[in-house]
Amino acid sequence: MPNRTLHELVLWTQDFHREMADRLQLAAKQTRNERSHMLLEYLAGHERQLEDLVSRFGDKATATALNTWVSDYEEQFHPSSHDRRDHPYADMSTAEIMNEVQEQHRRVIALYDHLEDFVQASARDLVKHVIELEEQELLRIVQSANRLEDI
Repeated sequence: MPNRTLHELVLWTQDFHREMADRLQLAAKQTRNERSHMLLEYLAGHERQLEDLVSRFGDKATATALNTWVSDYEEQFHPSSHDRRDHPYADMSTAEIMNEVQEQHRRVIALYDHLEDFVQASARDLVKHVIELEEQELLRIVQSANRLEDI
């Protein structure tokens, strides 16, 4: 199994959020359900913000942290593998959309959680910061979606 640097993993995480944003945005245009449309638009915008936030972590991290080698667990934890099967967000209920988005984010968090045990010092700090960001933003997504359901 090939190895990757944390920098490559951060770039991969940015790509994940960009890919999710694109898929959610497309689904928002395709859905006929107004509530789903609003949720998908919100989620797409949030994914774009997450892409930017992860990018900032990569910009602020030390070269030592970014150049840390880690095993490539992409096959085991690839968060967008479900989306590659063209899961039809446009045809899903808001609850189904949220369940799927939460699952995708949990897979990203699981990847970084797993890596945290294998890196040291500044690399561990970077991994912890990404985990905290992903967990906080997932919580924010869920809370906002719940408010939408209450409307």
